[in-house]
Amino acid sequence: MDDILLNTEEYILKAKDHIDSWDYIQAKRLLMEILEDQPDNGRAHQLLGWIYASQLNQYDMAEIHFKMAIRFEPYHTTTYSDYIYLLKMTSRYKEMVEFAEKAEKIRGINLAYIQRNKAEAFEMLRDYNNAASTYSEAIINALDEDLISSCERGIERIARKIKIKEQLDYNATLDVA
Repeated sequence: MDDILLNTEEYILKAKDHIDSWDYIQAKRLLMEILEDQPDNGRAHQLLGWIYASQLNQYDMAEIHFKMAIRFEPYHTTTYSDYIYLLKMTSRYKEMVEFAEKAEKIRGINLAYIQRNKAEAFEMLRDYNNAASTYSEAIINALDEDLISSCERGIERIARKIKIKEQLDYNATLDVA
């Protein structure tokens, strides 16, 4: 049994090396080999989902693998970040909010990253109050200056959008009269 686990870890590390070298074909082959022997290997599903989403634009396949990864390894935080990004790429903002609320409870998660994505989902849903407060929460939980700046820009963008919406609403009342 230890040999199988060691071999699996080596395969995962080799697959990651191939991904880092942009050799996605070989990485995918290794991950598929792992899943043939161990269909419940969450990390292999997560990496395969990432390849499908980011390199092959096969979002349905990516989603299947991310969901399998969460099912088999529910505390592997990278899967949550990858899956929320997939939801963003596919403009599934209501699902992003719901998923972010689950992901925020996972120990070790990059909370600020999840919250920033949740704020962006609220923004796209035109729920500006929740977006602004969620960007603020992300800033409080962030250590990364780029992420903080991104959230600050989000808050500024929302303020502009609120002004534009107010102007459009005002103009609409003039048209009615």
